[in-house]
Amino acid sequence: MSEIQIKNQNKNWVAWRYILIILFALIIIPILFIFDTPIWQAARDLVEPDYLYIPELFTHWGLYLFYFIFAVILIDAFIKKKQKLIHIGLAYLKAQVVFSLVVVRFFKVLLGRARPGYDPEFAFFETSFKYNAFPSGHSADAFVSGVFLYYMLKQSQYTGYRFLPLIYAFLIALSRVFVSSHYPSDVAAGMVIGILGAWFFLARCQPQTF
Repeated sequence: MSEIQIKNQNKNWVAWRYILIILFALIIIPILFIFDTPIWQAARDLVEPDYLYIPELFTHWGLYLFYFIFAVILIDAFIKKKQKLIHIGLAYLKAQVVFSLVVVRFFKVLLGRARPGYDPEFAFFETSFKYNAFPSGHSADAFVSGVFLYYMLKQSQYTGYRFLPLIYAFLIALSRVFVSSHYPSDVAAGMVIGILGAWFFLARCQPQTF
């Protein structure tokens, strides 16, 4: 297979990947809206009080492991002048600021969706914490980190471990439902924002892949 054919295949896969994640957002998230409350209640009741500390551990401290890993990577990259890693690390920081912070915050305030247990369901242009559920910031943050680490591991000698950051990110996102901070659709929307944010900035590091 020629280099041109390989590039065309990569472009086709990139296009389909974006299409699939957008279709997920347009189809799955609205469906989740319909079943949000029963799913949340089932998840809440699934965890015995004695074991609630497990999802609480993920929800309150899970992101800090990602932050620690990227801090170590960036410090090592600057000390050893690894330009590629510096470039990726800075792209990660941009993705977090633009998507996990700015984009997520915009929709939180705009839609003003109530967190589980609060009424009314929507209070548009609301800045209160209890009406800032959609989308989940933790989920967006976790998946920006997870996708970046997936990419970095895939390009390294540790490629066999590349799915671990995504699994870990999913556990953080899932914990938000178990601790009654978010509905499933909030989490799904945050995941989509995080994935798209990571892809957007990774595309600047490796255009032929993203």
